Amino acid sequence: MAAGMIGGEIIYGAVPSVFAKNEIPKDGFEVQKGYKVFNETTQKNMLRLAEELIPGCSSVGMKDKLMNYVYINKGIASFLDAGFWNIDAISRAKFKSPFYSLQDRDAVNRIMKYVSLRNKSFFYNFRKLVIQFYYSDPQVWKKLSYNGPPQPNGFMDYAEAPKADKKSK
Repeated sequence: MAAGMIGGEIIYGAVPSVFAKNEIPKDGFEVQKGYKVFNETTQKNMLRLAEELIPGCSSVGMKDKLMNYVYINKGIASFLDAGFWNIDAISRAKFKSPFYSLQDRDAVNRIMKYVSLRNKSFFYNFRKLVIQFYYSDPQVWKKLSYNGPPQPNGFMDYAEAPKADKKSK
């Protein structure tokens, strides 16, 4: 339990750095010599799970955001890659198909429920990550009729009338 909590804090400590664009190979990347993560199948499973958690999230570039994040944070990449490998192994064993290509709604729900109970740390950390990336996107703000964060100093005190700038007089 403590490792999951610590891991969660490590995962979310550098979320803003994900917006930097990196050249990530489509067939994955090495986290250490000889250990490659996030191959094409893993990326498809990642996007499918993200879409199951927040339908339509791919429209805001979720795959790129997640891939940039894991590329920058190699330790987290290994953790999440193992979780996606687990989802795919369960899907192939039970339904003879990779998770990303499952068409049966019941099969997808059963796998998600199983993983959310048996691999809680992975599932809830990934879900939190997807939610953070989705709701931090300005395109989503517009859908929610939110104009963005307040000015750097916070909200104005509307109890007092605004003061004119002395320089402009």
